[in-house]
Amino acid sequence: MSREPGQRVGLVTGATGCIGRALVGRLSREGWRVVALVRNLAQADFLTSWPNVELVEGDLAERVRIAGAMRNCEVVFHLAAKVHAAPDTPPSEFIRANVEGTRNVAAAAIENQVKQVVLFSTVAVYAESGAVLDETSATLPATAYGLSKLESERILRESPLGATVLRLPVVYGPHDRGNVSKLIDAIRRGRYFIVGDGRNLKSMVAVENVVEAALVVANRRAMGTYIVTDARPYSQAEIAGTIAELLGRPTPKMLPRWPLLLAGRAADVVAGLTGVALPISADRILKLSNNTRFSASRIERELGFKPRVELRQGLAEMINQDFKP
Repeated sequence: MSREPGQRVGLVTGATGCIGRALVGRLSREGWRVVALVRNLAQADFLTSWPNVELVEGDLAERVRIAGAMRNCEVVFHLAAKVHAAPDTPPSEFIRANVEGTRNVAAAAIENQVKQVVLFSTVAVYAESGAVLDETSATLPATAYGLSKLESERILRESPLGATVLRLPVVYGPHDRGNVSKLIDAIRRGRYFIVGDGRNLKSMVAVENVVEAALVVANRRAMGTYIVTDARPYSQAEIAGTIAELLGRPTPKMLPRWPLLLAGRAADVVAGLTGVALPISADRILKLSNNTRFSASRIERELGFKPRVELRQGLAEMINQDFKP
């Protein structure tokens, strides 16, 4: 692919995911030349509908191929990771994809003298807390996924690279296959209930806001760690009610928290004895009903980042794209 004089070049790993495809499109529209590292060329062909996008087939385990794809790149946007996995996924799978994969990306970036690596990380590096957490809060991951992402951050932070870490809460938007997609499907099927009074708050981030943050740090060549969220947290009731309204479905009913928590603990005992995963668990009830809040004031204060998309708009785009009748 030819490169225009002065044109910026960026490599995007995980380019076919929810954030990846949105980022590739935005970079292309901003005039970048984009190299998209994908695992299957045939399944990623849609990315070439945007101009100045080149596909390179490869895996994070292939350091030589990654280094080749990274040649002449100024910025690497490292998205590829093992994220949505079954609860019984061995920790080794997260280590192989997230830790060793990042180690290979870092080595290739050093070899190519890349100016900046932007790592898309997660708020799962923190312990669960009802408090509002920020970049200064202690990191204490409770999951193999969170541990692997924290180690990925460390690898880049201790390298000679210019590294930027974006810690994200729950991401929602078109092509999402995570928690919000499952929530929408549950409400669409009438299989969701609001735990407690629904007033507990959740920090979330629309995919368009993630992409905007990535462009801000790349354009400002900002280094460091930044949490990225929407402009405000949303209550459990607001999230569920907005989805129901957009789907044309009844607002989910509210059910008392403590009976559900007791039922979840009983289900945990049954699951432990039988080995059969049940749709309710104590952990799930706690996650639904607890506050989960994070502050994005640092990136707003230091870099002038302003989230452009709010809950209703982001959910509407997601539902119109992925949940058409």
